[in-house]
Amino acid sequence: MRCAITGSTGYVGSAVARYFEVQGWDVLPLNRRTGWDLNADPAAIPWQGVDALVHCAYDFRCSGWEELRRVNVDGSIRLLKTAREQGVSRIVFISSISAFEGCRSLYGKAKVVVEKAALAMGCAVVRPGLVHGAKPGGMMGALGRAAAAASLLPMIGDGSYPQYLAHEEDLARLLFLLCQKDPPSTPITAANPEKVPLSGVIRRIAARNGRGIRFIPIPWRLIYLGLKTLETVRVPAPFRSDSLLGMVFQNPAPDFTLPAALEVSFRRFE
Repeated sequence: MRCAITGSTGYVGSAVARYFEVQGWDVLPLNRRTGWDLNADPAAIPWQGVDALVHCAYDFRCSGWEELRRVNVDGSIRLLKTAREQGVSRIVFISSISAFEGCRSLYGKAKVVVEKAALAMGCAVVRPGLVHGAKPGGMMGALGRAAAAASLLPMIGDGSYPQYLAHEEDLARLLFLLCQKDPPSTPITAANPEKVPLSGVIRRIAARNGRGIRFIPIPWRLIYLGLKTLETVRVPAPFRSDSLLGMVFQNPAPDFTLPAALEVSFRRFE
């Protein structure tokens, strides 16, 4: 069996690729190193022999909705459509728990648009929570670096914003199963249902390293303004202003029933 995986050098994509390879599948990596990105013509991908596609890629370099829509939305829909036309039988689109009707972040809004197109094409749609593992990347990696850097940290508001955690291996197992069966007709929320406040996530990370940590509460709007300012002058920041919106304005009622129906469980974040 062969699976094409986009974004296979990213944190989630690389974890998924490793899992599929351990299960004995051949992986076709699609990433910038192999000459592929969301602006590329998907018809140029060597689809022959590809049984499944897991679309993890997302271009975070985009600024503004128009560029984001052209690259991430239109590029993703074009990729999924081409895969279908090329006879790929199982397709999984990786969305986000930040994607839901009424979400505030541009990232979430873009994912919702692609979700609708993906479901209409008979693809599986998976909304992972905050992904963690032995060597986390992405947002979880940024939180880990912050927890290791100091014992006194600024905190978004009172730190009570709920997060839902998904271990990388549990997520990869879910995707592996979806590449072998007919998909549900609705998005799958992939995370442990325990609500962990943002401050609790960082405290648990610090505790793993035998560290205590204290927080300085700062209104989220001030942090958002600071991040937007850094982005305007192109100064690197620990995370994006749009990611902040996704953390502050989470899905108020995620549905965790589908993974259990697929006999997949997500471990607690300890």
